[in-house]
Amino acid sequence: MSGRWGLLFSAVFLAGPAMAKPGTPGPAYFTGSYERIGRLGGSVAALHNDRVTIAPEGQGVVIAGCTGAALTMSFGPAFEVTNLMTGSQAGVTVECLFHNNGYNRPILTCRAADGAAFTLWPLPAPAPSCGG
Repeated sequence: MSGRWGLLFSAVFLAGPAMAKPGTPGPAYFTGSYERIGRLGGSVAALHNDRVTIAPEGQGVVIAGCTGAALTMSFGPAFEVTNLMTGSQAGVTVECLFHNNGYNRPILTCRAADGAAFTLWPLPAPAPSCGG
């Protein structure tokens, strides 16, 4: 890329985690337990159904389950999309769009570069600890 688009691209991706955009909730809004339902990515053609927790970390969130690497997400970088979070899990890029249900609890719909796709549904109570 060259010219001002190259500068914009560099500024967006080298600036680090983006803060929540005006009018959108911050990282604390996402805190809680979720059911993750979808499909695994890569060469594994399997359905995925487990529970994860989301915790704020700085200006972003960390999504952690009992197995696999944690998924670190931050807001942005698309300026025109206010409900986008992007991040990576074990080196794989993940994008999530968030909205809320009728109880004002977040729902995240995500897609990874390796073909994984999943939805995070909020649970009314904390998920049991791993192994319990």
